[in-house]
Amino acid sequence: MPHAHAQTVSAGQVSATTTTKYYTHLGKSSVKLTKKKIFKSAQSQAVVSRQDIQALGPSTSAAGALSAAPGVQIRGYGGNSDTARYQIQLRGSKVGWSSTNGDAERNGLTVLFDGIPMNNTISHNGQWDSNEIPITQLFSGINVIYGPGNPDTRWFDSVGGTINYVPVQPTKHAHYQVGVAYGSQQTENLHFIFDTGEYDGWSGVIGGGYAGAKSYWGGTSVGHYSWPAQSHAIYAKLVKDFSNGSLSFAVYNDNNVEYAPRPNFIPLTPIPGVTVTGYSGSPLFSQQTTGFYGTGTPDIWFKQLQVRDTILYSKMSIALSKDMTFHNNLWYRWGHRVHYRVTNYGTNSPLSGTAYVPNANTEYYFPTTNQYGDNLYFDYHLPYNDIKFGGYVIYERYFSPYDGYNYLGNGSTQQNPAQIQRFTLYTTYANAFLQDTIHPFKGFSITPGIAEVSYHTDFHNDLPLGGTNAIGAGDASRTFVRAEPSIGLRYEPVPWAALYGSMAISYQNPTDNVFGANQQNPVNLSIVKPIQARDYEIGLKLFSNHVPYLHHATLNLNYFNDTLTDEAISIYHANIVSSSLAAANARLQGVQLDASVEPNFHWRGFVNASFDNNKYLQYETGGIVYHNEPIAYNPSMLLNFGLNYRTFVGSTLVTLGFLDQYTGSQHYFNNNTNNVSSRKLSGFNVANLSITANIPVPKSLSRGIKVLELSFNINNLFDTKYNVNGYITQGGYFGTNTLGTNTANAILVQPGAPRQFIAGLTAKF
Repeated sequence: MPHAHAQTVSAGQVSATTTTKYYTHLGKSSVKLTKKKIFKSAQSQAVVSRQDIQALGPSTSAAGALSAAPGVQIRGYGGNSDTARYQIQLRGSKVGWSSTNGDAERNGLTVLFDGIPMNNTISHNGQWDSNEIPITQLFSGINVIYGPGNPDTRWFDSVGGTINYVPVQPTKHAHYQVGVAYGSQQTENLHFIFDTGEYDGWSGVIGGGYAGAKSYWGGTSVGHYSWPAQSHAIYAKLVKDFSNGSLSFAVYNDNNVEYAPRPNFIPLTPIPGVTVTGYSGSPLFSQQTTGFYGTGTPDIWFKQLQVRDTILYSKMSIALSKDMTFHNNLWYRWGHRVHYRVTNYGTNSPLSGTAYVPNANTEYYFPTTNQYGDNLYFDYHLPYNDIKFGGYVIYERYFSPYDGYNYLGNGSTQQNPAQIQRFTLYTTYANAFLQDTIHPFKGFSITPGIAEVSYHTDFHNDLPLGGTNAIGAGDASRTFVRAEPSIGLRYEPVPWAALYGSMAISYQNPTDNVFGANQQNPVNLSIVKPIQARDYEIGLKLFSNHVPYLHHATLNLNYFNDTLTDEAISIYHANIVSSSLAAANARLQGVQLDASVEPNFHWRGFVNASFDNNKYLQYETGGIVYHNEPIAYNPSMLLNFGLNYRTFVGSTLVTLGFLDQYTGSQHYFNNNTNNVSSRKLSGFNVANLSITANIPVPKSLSRGIKVLELSFNINNLFDTKYNVNGYITQGGYFGTNTLGTNTANAILVQPGAPRQFIAGLTAKF
């Protein structure tokens, strides 16, 4: 946020006292990273600031906001919407579900809320969804650690990185804000933040909001999807400061519902016999024939989804002496999903003239997670050493019931399903670590570390084998214990430049499918191993507030090489219980650049880029072994360019922002061969424009409202038509029709959002 008092500008600044005073106290207790903290670290890190989040508009998603960071790609069906789900990719490692197979490391990122893990420990499907964080106004920033990181910040899914969404924190002085936004596709956003200020050592903050949107997928002349989605979230934190520490209690709750049908993938080109309705004589169904955003009709395919979370947590930090501090984070997380999908294409009554063989599949499942965790550690500061030691224990119960049924034949209702699964997974994860940052002389540090991890999993099949039970796996149990060594080096030859490098070995427990979930055949746990990540980082960092002409300037340049071994990759087909496993070893490597300049108060520019060369060293599926294959959905290039200009117009602070985002081409995954395809999803470029005005309100007009913030965003400024996602089908959705067309090997795609407008108004008290 701008601190106008720190700059020498025009006389108009003198009349902006109200705006200045409002911002001076914000964020002081936040734990978000800063440019200087990143410079002082021996890790590859980035931070998405409040300003970066605002540049994408008041309705941007948790994933969309992260796309401003280097090396981040997001894929999803909702455009710039806080109510939709997206997959986040960080240098080849991913979290979230994009409805396509082919991810080398689908759950390789740990997502934190205020430092508390949100990931399900074991689920391959639904481990974390981006709409669990729908109201981005609640966040002061987003911290990103690339690669496993040091032992003190590493979690059970941090083989590829760690993302910490840092909410607003209680502050010394009271302040409040209420905001509203509205835009294209009936996008709606309401939010509030109330900060109590400090009273007798106590301080608190409560914030929340509502988000709603409809789809930009236009449908056709014979039907369309309205797809109203709604999200709610609330967060509250209470802090007590003592003379030697602090204690806090917090709660976060969200509820996200896609009430109405959500569109399916669209054929990229016409497929003979595949029509909008499934009947002969209806228009051919494809982007070329029924419109770029034209979809089928809800009666033949739709999905409804609900995602809910509640997190209760407490944090304590106590100084035991002038050199040692004790920290403890205790939490409970409850998560619940409801998934309802109907595939009814070509299953209308044969008497009505349908051209398709009946191939309906309806699935309804509603998993629940109960997770308990405690993370404690000590800081011990000595003249030449900063020692940290501690660990965490996490226990989770994950229950996942599934009903699959067809509209034709036996098993035609939810009460009388054709396929049933009921399984429970119990996991107990333990971690103990020790690390020491040694400072032998000024400007040089070395950080050796070691962690010992234990992953214990119990799989229970809650139904007898056989019959309509879709799972053929029996009860199973396995424990993995591994050591995770790491070391980091940093050398600062001059105060404005530093060289750094690190090496870390980390492990991840296999996900539920490996232990028998969703498998129709017994599993052989004797050959299963935890996934190993061997990560190397080397880089250069520059940081200065006194560069001629550039003034504030930063540069982070690094090379990374992350080798993943013993991967067991789940591949979903017609439904979730029709899945298979592939085995793989992969290498994720590339170069990453992140630079910014602020030559004066008015201008700020930044550019970040990632150039990746990610490949499977070995990939085995169906008894066939492939070598040096590209990895699907890994663009070889990601590029962000941003330019901001701010100035005072009278006493009003006006900020103009331009953000350009380029995503390179990427290979499709082929569901028919269970392997990556040589065909590619084309690269695309999306530009965004934002205008924000912070208007101080004179006391003569209002003694309560201090600042009015007006914002206007245009996303996809040039109305670029592009596909954000796609895959090569096995033929499950459209089958083989009477024209003799087997729809396998056709490309199905999801279009990115067209030009979208959104305006916002926030009153700050």
